[in-house]
Amino acid sequence: MFKRIMILVGIPVLIGVTLAGFQPLMAQSDDAIKTAQEERKKRFKASGASMKALYREYLPAQDYQAIKAEATVLVKWAKDMPEAFPFGSDSDNDEAKPNIWTDFEGFKSAALVFEEASLELQNAAEQNDISLVKTAIGGVGASCKACHKKYRKK
Repeated sequence: MFKRIMILVGIPVLIGVTLAGFQPLMAQSDDAIKTAQEERKKRFKASGASMKALYREYLPAQDYQAIKAEATVLVKWAKDMPEAFPFGSDSDNDEAKPNIWTDFEGFKSAALVFEEASLELQNAAEQNDISLVKTAIGGVGASCKACHKKYRKK
């Protein structure tokens, strides 16, 4: 009888204590998701600004140091990109299509293509060869376009 009472009383108490202990983690998780959403929006805007600067300023000026610097930023973003989309971070006011999470391996592959294209741009800039740089910038742009077509709402 005592064992039955302990089970009947103990389990609800244990569940209550456990859930109360997880409440801060749930709130923290919501904060982490909001932070991830804000961070990825900021980094996508920055990568868009990098692409504009590459095409409008650095490529015409053949500024290889600036091209390499922008390519380095793009490589870093490509490596970080999958982490900017944690499960559950989709929202109605986000440009991300739901298939980022349902096809996450495909999304990671698209980020890897972007990384490789950005590395090619970085290498082309190191060689101070404008034709290689033009080709590589085209590859970066194509990787962006392909990913946006599949994983972006707009």
